[in-house]
This record gives sequence, C-alpha cells and structure tokens, in this order.
Amino acid sequence: MNIKDVVIVGGGPVGLFMGLCLHHRGIPFTIIEKRTEIISGSRSLGIHPVSLELFAELGIAETFIDAGLKVERGHAHSGEKILGTIDFKDCPKPFNFILLLAQSETERLLKERLLEVAPDSYIENAEVSSLDQQDDFVRLDIKKDGKTHSVETGYVIGCDGKNSFVREALGIRFKGENYPDTYIIGDFEESTEFGKDAVVYLPKEGLIECFPLPNNMRRWVVKTDSYINEPSPELIADLVSKRIAASVDPSTCTTHSSFGVQHFIADRFIVDRVLLAGDAAHVVSPIGGQGMNLGWIDAWHLANVMSFCRGISKDLPIADMFVYETKQKPMAKKVAKRAELNMKLGRSTAFPTLKHQFVSSMLKSPLQNKMAEFFTMRGLETWWI
Repeated sequence: MNIKDVVIVGGGPVGLFMGLCLHHRGIPFTIIEKRTEIISGSRSLGIHPVSLELFAELGIAETFIDAGLKVERGHAHSGEKILGTIDFKDCPKPFNFILLLAQSETERLLKERLLEVAPDSYIENAEVSSLDQQDDFVRLDIKKDGKTHSVETGYVIGCDGKNSFVREALGIRFKGENYPDTYIIGDFEESTEFGKDAVVYLPKEGLIECFPLPNNMRRWVVKTDSYINEPSPELIADLVSKRIAASVDPSTCTTHSSFGVQHFIADRFIVDRVLLAGDAAHVVSPIGGQGMNLGWIDAWHLANVMSFCRGISKDLPIADMFVYETKQKPMAKKVAKRAELNMKLGRSTAFPTLKHQFVSSMLKSPLQNKMAEFFTMRGLETWWI
C-alpha cells in the first residue's frame, strides 16, 4: 500500500478539499475513504464566497459555478409579505453571490479534480482500524480487501466527520449539545414566483426556508415541533400550505428527510502528529449553511501552516503546528454562534410581529450590508499565510 507523508482519513467534501490544498502546496498525501460511492440526498447546499475564493486559488471555481446556481438575493418573508431583502450583488466581487449546488455534486467535482491531479493519492473501500503515535511517525492499521496493512506516515488529518474514529482514537472530548430544534427537508419542482432568489419565511409556527436549485427545482426546509421519524413529501407540502399558503406538489419530490441540529467542538484540534478538520473538529447548526464551508477554511489554513513550517511533513516542527488550533478554534466558535442566531430567529413564537419588526429593521440600509456580510461568511477573522 503506497502511503504518502500525510494521511487524510475521510474522503468527503472536506477530506477531498484537504487533499487538493496539500497538492497545491506540494505536500504528498494519501486519502483513506470507506465509501465506494458518493452519498446522495438532502445535505449541504451552499458554497459561500469565502470558499469560492479558495476554489479560485486552486483553479476550480469556474467548474463549480458552471454546475451550480447563483443566488444574488434573499428575502425575509412573514408568510404574508416581504419584510426585507438582502442583495448580495453589492458584496465584494467577483463572488458576490452564494452558489447553490447539491453536496453529492460538490463531492463528485472535488473527487474528479483530485483524481486528475493526484490519481494515486486516493484509496477507497479502505478503513483505518487503529492509530498509534510515535515520536517521529504515526502508525496506522488500514483494512482493505480483507487484509490489514500496517503503515507509517508523518502526519494524520482526521476529516472523518462528527463520529470521527481519529478523534475517538486520540481520546479527545467532543463537547456540546443537541438543540431542541428539528426540521424536515425536501426537494420539489419549482412552484414559487421567486425565480433564483432564496426566501426565509418567519410565520408564528416556525421557520420555512426555500432555496432555488438547478434544473428548475427548489429545496424546502420546514421547522417541526419534534423529530419526525418517517417524513413524507405530503407532510412537507401540507405544512407549507398551512403556514404560508404556498403550493408544493408532493409528486415532484426527489428526496426528503428529517434532521436535528447540534453544536459540538473538540477540546483539541491537534495532538502531536494528528490533527482534526471539518466536522471531526466542530459541528455547527446547518441552518445558515456554513458548516461545510468552515471545514474548507480549516483545510486551506492547515495546508498553509504545513507549507509555511517546512513543506515536508515528516520534518514539520510539531510546536509550529499549534497555530492552526489557535486560529481555527475561535473561528469555529464564531460560526457556531452565527448559526445559532439563524436558528433562534426561526423558532415558533406567540408574538411574530415583534420578530418581523426586528428582522425588517435589520434589513434596512446600512444594516443590510452587515446582514449580507453575516450570511456570506464575511467578517470572520482570516489569517492568510
């Protein structure tokens, strides 16, 4: 088994982007991924301008823009009238929009690019079963094709999600909570008058979001009173029609599911030669769509640190690597607070008028520009190297 200087555990959107960032910095790597196929379904959707700037550095931004749908405006709506509008066109160019693209397509494009530039750096249908740190290397046991391969590498980066094997193997605490908020989600044929605009409805019963998708589709997210084990397109359509008097055709639904929301953060992002990125390091509420983008920022900055320190992973001074945790951990906490605010605004209330007045005032100039910054992940501290 050909293992490079850095092993990335997990080949989802963050792990794939981590590999592309290391390749960009000239650092040899190997991705270990359990899956052989990309998971479909309703998952992350938005690619924010800060991520598109990173994609541009890697020469892949236009590929994603061609495949996705640009959202240049978003409306807050009471269910009866528009409360205000955020216009992203006034944000810094050239990426003055939020790009919407299904996560399955995002993963496909990232994987295609990775296999184009580093075809021997991706091993699928393989699983890390043990991890042992030594002074000068990390020993891994990797199961593949019924055999266990014992290998050594300079550094390991855990990009293996919120149930991270890497994090658990290190004994790192994952502190946080499950929020009481629950939602159902589904993709339906377009039936609104809003075209390429996003809409956030704030009726008294709780949040409804709808986002345009490629191919004349629209994603609906509906706040529920409790977790629904077996959601249906008919239930989504019924809740939408009752709360905001909009029409959704359940027969056009292509995917639907339920989800709850959480906030967790690892006590440490680095233990000697092992590091965490993406959901392995932090989980934020998906309301606002910033979690996957935060993972990409992790990857970019971590690759920069590795390149800045020495450029050859086995010789990296471990002490210098802690700048990654020092900078990224506060950023993760800030994104989590933003996501929590989005979620709180969408909760049911007995006094919707007060909420509507607050939202309306926030969307009036000059506060509108601040809100646009907030929703596009601008204003986060950056530490480009």
